[in-house]
Amino acid sequence: MIILRTRVLPRWLGVVGLAVSALYLLNQGDILATAVPGFPVWDLAGLIGSTGWGLWVAALGVTILLRPATPALQRPATATRPATAEPRS
Repeated sequence: MIILRTRVLPRWLGVVGLAVSALYLLNQGDILATAVPGFPVWDLAGLIGSTGWGLWVAALGVTILLRPATPALQRPATATRPATAEPRS
């Protein structure tokens, strides 16, 4: 969602990430089927979701590595503490 909102990375990467997440979420039917008899299970969801997630992470890494470098942000000048008066003797 952050990729889609901020556009800090290509939009397609965000859309693919959401799609792969939805597929991977379908795999949770395996767990629910152990507690709820008759809960529908799609056996390929785990394989497709895991593989898709791995490919998405690889694409994310390549995209970040190939991005052009942005200039470093300039930090504001640091404030100095005012000089304290020396103690009187």
